[in-house]
Amino acid sequence: MATDTLVTISLGKEKQAAMDRFLAKGFPTNKWEEWKYASLKSLNDFDWNWNTSEAPKHKAIASLDTSLHLQSLNGKFEVLGSLPTGVEILAFIDFAKQNPAFMAVWSKRNQILDQNSLYDLNDALTSSHQVIWVKEGVKLEKPILHQYVADVSIASAIQTKLLIYLEKEACLTWVDDLSTGSASESILSNYVQEVWVDASAHLTFVKTQDFAQKTTHVDHTYIFQQGNSQVDMFTFSINGGFVRNNLHFYVDGENVLSNLNGLYVPGNNEFIDSHTVVDHRMPNSESNELYKGVLLGNSTGVFNGKIFVRPDAQKTNAFQSCKNVLASDKATMNTKPQLEIWADDVKCSHGTTTGQLSDEALFYLRSRGISEEASKTLLMLAFVQQVIDKVEIPALKESISNRVVEKIQQALGA
Repeated sequence: MATDTLVTISLGKEKQAAMDRFLAKGFPTNKWEEWKYASLKSLNDFDWNWNTSEAPKHKAIASLDTSLHLQSLNGKFEVLGSLPTGVEILAFIDFAKQNPAFMAVWSKRNQILDQNSLYDLNDALTSSHQVIWVKEGVKLEKPILHQYVADVSIASAIQTKLLIYLEKEACLTWVDDLSTGSASESILSNYVQEVWVDASAHLTFVKTQDFAQKTTHVDHTYIFQQGNSQVDMFTFSINGGFVRNNLHFYVDGENVLSNLNGLYVPGNNEFIDSHTVVDHRMPNSESNELYKGVLLGNSTGVFNGKIFVRPDAQKTNAFQSCKNVLASDKATMNTKPQLEIWADDVKCSHGTTTGQLSDEALFYLRSRGISEEASKTLLMLAFVQQVIDKVEIPALKESISNRVVEKIQQALGA
């Protein structure tokens, strides 16, 4: 069993408690309601290396002008260059010593909904995760780029955890560029990000995922928003054998704006699962959720979106939309939008559609001399462009569009 070696690892009291929780549950299976389409039982068949070595450095996104470049290489964090004024990066244990008042609040944060065993595994095996700390009133004009690279020569399980802390009135654009590099072996990539957005702060968070076929990536992103804050979240899942995104928003203040945008383009033998939660706990806030998928070959997609409106969250506006195109008769899409509302003065809606390319639109393009492959590529790109266009960084927008077009063209054999 893959977990047998974990029993012998020596851990401190708190980490051992997290390990015990993981061992009691094991890897998720489709008997778990939140994992009914996404069993990871097969991971027990691998003899994982739990102590990965450092990977070679990788180049940054071309033409992306940044204020800071960070890398996590097989779980080992590195700062490349000097820190901008008003930004500090330090180990969580040191951050906790410097910020006892915040830690008192952090320790009482809302329970993480649908917490799964892989979160416990990450909690047990991350030694000293890093804190990216943006001080009060600091407004970074250029994004911070964080490259997350998993690159191994033997089957390895990689655990990475970060805390992003924006103080009051801070403004940050964070770009997460995740890839597998040249790895040819099986990888379990287990990534946790916890984000605290204080009052009147603004975070733009762009995550791109481009993994090799043998990669299993489970992504946990938990965002806690305080009053008058705004978060614009983008998740672009382009490649990966198995990708599971757990994205949870906790609205803990009034006049909060939460925007969730997602795009997934799974191809042959790829599985991409998007689970989102928006938990409205305070009044006078708004959330907007737009997810789109293009499913190629024999791929499988999952979208499970939950919106909670608690009794105190009156005057909440919450909207959710998931739209998908099946570009192949062999592709499968599973959707499950959910609303749970305990307040009576709200505006909430959710909806999902799954269909195929329009025959009329395809005929129109073909009648004007455009090849079938080019016509299909244009229609699929036009379908997802609404999500890509929301990204306000030109170089990043171009990079995402190019990667999506390349993926579609490869699937069509163009």
